[in-house]
Amino acid sequence: MQEEASRDTIGGSVLNGMNLRHILSTGLAALPENANGVPFDASHVYATGNIGADMSANVTAESGGRVLAVRLYNMTDDPGMKDMLAYLIARDTMHQNQWLAVIEELGGNQEVFPIPNSFPQDEEAREFSYSYMGFQADGSQPAQGRWSEGSSIDGNDTFTSQPMQPMGEEPNLGRAREKSGAQAEQM
Repeated sequence: MQEEASRDTIGGSVLNGMNLRHILSTGLAALPENANGVPFDASHVYATGNIGADMSANVTAESGGRVLAVRLYNMTDDPGMKDMLAYLIARDTMHQNQWLAVIEELGGNQEVFPIPNSFPQDEEAREFSYSYMGFQADGSQPAQGRWSEGSSIDGNDTFTSQPMQPMGEEPNLGRAREKSGAQAEQM
């Protein structure tokens, strides 16, 4: 029965993973929503007002889109689909390079980062600015790599690493409020 239903356009779409609501509610019309049925709104647009941050977010978004397009390309044998996806992959390549070119025009990693570069670094808690902190249960040194040793990417310091140490007092959360739904032992 499943094989027979799979040969049917609609039945096969449902059995092979299509969103049933897309068939029943819209008759397969185009919808302004993602593949999980979440409506498109502006929640995926990142606009901070800081050009360095926005260009970095754009590179990340284009990278994620290109990953998805490549996965889809590798999943299909349809020549028309491969052609369209190859186009989208190429556009993502261009867009990533555009955003990286803006970062380069702003002075590259050494001028753009840290973002915002307008905040005086001498007002940061500098002992943590370039220190990779590990959270190993035994307190040992974290794994070493490019992220934890050598010159920082922005050229302003040298990476170090250290185990994370508690920095505050032991918290006292107090008793639970009456009628809060907590266990009797918590009140």
